[in-house]
Amino acid sequence: MGMVGSIIRVSQDELNSFIENSELLENKIYDEESDDDDSLLELDKLWEGIQYLLSGKGMEEIEEPNILTRAFFSFQVLDEEQDLGYGPAQYLTADQVKETSIELQKIDISKLKNNTNGEVMVAKGIYPEIWTDSEAMEYLFDIFNDFIGFYKKASAKNEAILSFIS
Repeated sequence: MGMVGSIIRVSQDELNSFIENSELLENKIYDEESDDDDSLLELDKLWEGIQYLLSGKGMEEIEEPNILTRAFFSFQVLDEEQDLGYGPAQYLTADQVKETSIELQKIDISKLKNNTNGEVMVAKGIYPEIWTDSEAMEYLFDIFNDFIGFYKKASAKNEAILSFIS
């Protein structure tokens, strides 16, 4: 099974309601009708790989997020008491999503691919430590492209983003 990362787009009003009552987010996430909804992007087990692409660091190394590194782990916790499998959801406001999306659009994917070393990622313990497999790296960059597109869509719709690991 493993630790699966996900991000979800919501309106700023929805985010505000989730901040007031985090159970509302859990209801939204586990609503069976939301399975066909494009407001949820599952990152599979590649969430830390994406974090590495954004920062060049593993989760244990990130102390203070910047505009890019906060794209998955914002360090803005929805509810400290919430546990969606591996802790609480984290969020970015609609304004923060716009700032982050602008920075994500500046990433040169081909340059990033050429500069990303799977052996280094494994040595750093980047979950799930499969990065010497070329298919895993290809899948990571496919999901990373989806991730960037997801942010672009959220920004265009003036939406907030929540992230979590289940």
